[in-house]
Amino acid sequence: MGKKTTKKVSGGKSRPPLGPIARSWLVFYNSASAVGWAYVLFLFVRHLLHILPSPTLYEGVYEAVKDPLKAFLPLSFILEVLHAATGLVPSGVLLTAMQMSARVFMVWGVAHLVPKIQTTVYISLFLMPWCVAEVTRYLYYVTAVLGVKSEVLLWCRYTLFIVAYPMGMFGEALTMYAALGPIKEGALHLAGIPSNLQGAFHYYYYFVVVVLLAWMPCWWPVYMHMFRQRKKALGKPSTKEE
Repeated sequence: MGKKTTKKVSGGKSRPPLGPIARSWLVFYNSASAVGWAYVLFLFVRHLLHILPSPTLYEGVYEAVKDPLKAFLPLSFILEVLHAATGLVPSGVLLTAMQMSARVFMVWGVAHLVPKIQTTVYISLFLMPWCVAEVTRYLYYVTAVLGVKSEVLLWCRYTLFIVAYPMGMFGEALTMYAALGPIKEGALHLAGIPSNLQGAFHYYYYFVVVVLLAWMPCWWPVYMHMFRQRKKALGKPSTKEE
């Protein structure tokens, strides 16, 4: 009788190989995500090139990229958490939820809700690293599912974050700090929130307590986790095949 093969995943755990339907879905999802982020990057760069050398070229960045971001980020959050929860991918559910919800929050809970910060330079500071990191990540996932080895993508996947992640976090932190004033003044875009709830919408206190005091300190453990993943992925390969 033959042995059932298993696939080794990060952390030393093994799981059964993906079936054809699961593989096809992951190739489609990751390819579509890479194209989506590449499109956002294209819109971002096109906007900058269109209005150069204007000293305020960053002011229209959010307007240029907001529609695709607002559309596919919530969907990506749901699907990626489901992928992790069902074991379709070896990622942890909690870590995946934290990373994806942060993106959704920055777009819907900050940029959309606080119009005054949409024209600040801080938006560009996190959008650029987001695009670069996500295009690389999803392309790497496509090759991984297909079993294609790409040393360039492997290196980019586990190296670009060293600069992109803190730069993105710095941009997110500055954006949230700039949003505090308008939030306290009540200058919020509350479309979509029922009118009977808007009077009790104490967003400023939620923003300070939950975001600045609870969410922001989480970035360092996540950053360190990514370095551990990098060591596993780019470390000295084993000489013995198991």
